[in-house]
Amino acid sequence: MRIRLLAIMIVGAAIVAASPGTASAAAGSQSKTLRPSDGTSTTTRVNLALGDSIVAGYCGIFCRLDSYGVFYSQDIANGLDAQVDFRGRAQSGEIMSQIATRTANNVASIRVADYIVLEGCGNDFLNARSSYRGQADCTNETVLASALDTCTSNMRRALDTIAANKKASAQVRIMYLYYPGVAADKARTCGASRHFDILLDYLLEAGWTTCNEAWKRGFECVDGFAAFNAADVDTTLDADSAIDADQIRINEDTDRDDFPGYYARVQASKAVIGDANTKRTSATTTVDYLQSDDTHPTTAGHHRLADEHTDVGL
Repeated sequence: MRIRLLAIMIVGAAIVAASPGTASAAAGSQSKTLRPSDGTSTTTRVNLALGDSIVAGYCGIFCRLDSYGVFYSQDIANGLDAQVDFRGRAQSGEIMSQIATRTANNVASIRVADYIVLEGCGNDFLNARSSYRGQADCTNETVLASALDTCTSNMRRALDTIAANKKASAQVRIMYLYYPGVAADKARTCGASRHFDILLDYLLEAGWTTCNEAWKRGFECVDGFAAFNAADVDTTLDADSAIDADQIRINEDTDRDDFPGYYARVQASKAVIGDANTKRTSATTTVDYLQSDDTHPTTAGHHRLADEHTDVGL
């Protein structure tokens, strides 16, 4: 009996290890009630979070951090003196097509939510980058182009579902994803180009499309890329005197319906794009926003993403 039990345990562990999106065992749907810091409230709000392992709070198998969705809910609770029903409906490992389907499956929550946050496409590009790195050479960008197409088409599908079902007063914030593994991609070369230079083109288009499609539907866009991948001060990485993060931050006033203009601006400033493991928050301080997997946010990273959402306004 003991031998059989051990065999079952080993087989079960093997299944978990072999399955895509293994973090789903640790970071999937979550329900949580957040109250103001003083413990009392005068109103209620619902915050719905949709996406993948980022907003699910992934930190390894059977591990979950409070994600930016939870911290943002706490900010709502404190700012509005509200009891907040946080409904995390994200799942680790999902690509954007799965997130769009999950969004459609949560229409009931969309209809009652006062706040809705959505992020996605990270796994589309992580999978594509892995395949791209595995090539004997790096001349075939088809896998990256395919990731861009599936990302943007399914992001539109998710946004349409939200737009068609949200209540009129709901605040919807969509996140432009940060770039994980910048240092590693800069170290990989392809002829005269770095992997960073090649991948950046696709990530900029995916991020801009995410924001532009959000704006078209009256939603707001939160720039995780600027928050994680450029310093909050002016550095010597380029010759100007502008704050690095501001140089790459997307702006609806200037960038709506103008991808060529946005692309040219960021490309001109790409020297300031750095690794989120060494995010400079002041002239003397750097913070590690990514876990040891160089992909998922640390608690400090989640706090920063929550701050970016809150700064848009409550």
